[in-house]
This record gives sequence, structure tokens and C-alpha cells, in this order.
Amino acid sequence: MQLTKEDWIHAGLRLLAASGIDSVKVETLTKELHISKGSFYHYWHTRSEFLGALLARWEERGTRRVIDELEKIPAPQARFQRLFETSFSADKKLEAAIHHWANVDANVARRVAATEEVRVAYITKLLCDMGKPFTQASAIARLCYFVYLGWIDWIQRNDPVAGKLPEIQQTLWTLAFA
Repeated sequence: MQLTKEDWIHAGLRLLAASGIDSVKVETLTKELHISKGSFYHYWHTRSEFLGALLARWEERGTRRVIDELEKIPAPQARFQRLFETSFSADKKLEAAIHHWANVDANVARRVAATEEVRVAYITKLLCDMGKPFTQASAIARLCYFVYLGWIDWIQRNDPVAGKLPEIQQTLWTLAFA
């Protein structure tokens, strides 16, 4: 059975989210997928090339695709609301694993930083579209992103408490719409 490139990327992201970057090895993946290494090397020459594909998929799926979907919503307030719901409701194990990886790999750290700047710029744009002056929108956007990063870290160690989300949302909402 020949796996597709997508199959490998999906398996790699799943393993990364579950066990961290050190576990994403060709041998581990081939055992998990019950397939020979030849299938892997059909698509990638090295593990490094594969890891780059995982990072590119994270960037695309977790940022570009999210922004594209949000832009289909006409009202900026509704886009902001949807961004909050998406950001604070989905499983964040992959996001946490990517950030941990960035802490130990300078090249990944640069790509994550660039992705974070795209995200913060988009939140800034949303806030400007809602009438905030750029300087204020930029500061609020960064603060919202810092809350998001804290949330990712916190839920790795704790059960997400649904009751806390409305409180967090209300505070961010007040900042955004005040």
C-alpha cells in the first residue's frame, strides 16, 4: 500500500501533537503506519525536509486558512467573535508542540515568529475595521495574542474550564469594543 504525501503529513502532525518533535522520526512513523521507509523517502529526501512540510502545513492550516475563512464573514465584529471561538475552543496540542519546538530550534522559532506576526497583524486589522485607531488596535491585538499563548500553555496542564471562557471572552470583548 502506498501512502500519499497527505497521509504522511497527517501522521507526522498527529505524532508531533501527541508526543513532541523528538518523537517525529521516520522509524516511529513507519512503525505506526505499518509501512516501509521507502514510502517515506518517495516524498522526502530527509527528515528535515519532512519537518519543514509539517511546519508549512501548520502555517497554512492554522493561519492562512483561518484568515481566508474569517474573511468570508462580512462584519468585522462577527469575524473577531468567530476568531475567538475558534482560537479558544479547538484542541491546542499541536499549537503547544509547535511552540515547544520553536523553543529548541532557531529556524522554527523564526518561522513561528513570522506566523505570529501575521496573526497579530490580522487581529490588528480586525480591530481597525471595527473603528479602533491603529496604535490602540495593535496594542490590543498583541495583548489578545498573549492571552491566546497563555491559554495554550495553561490547557496543556489543566482541564479547560468552560465556565472561564465567557469571562475571558468578556474581558477581551470589552477591550476590543470599548
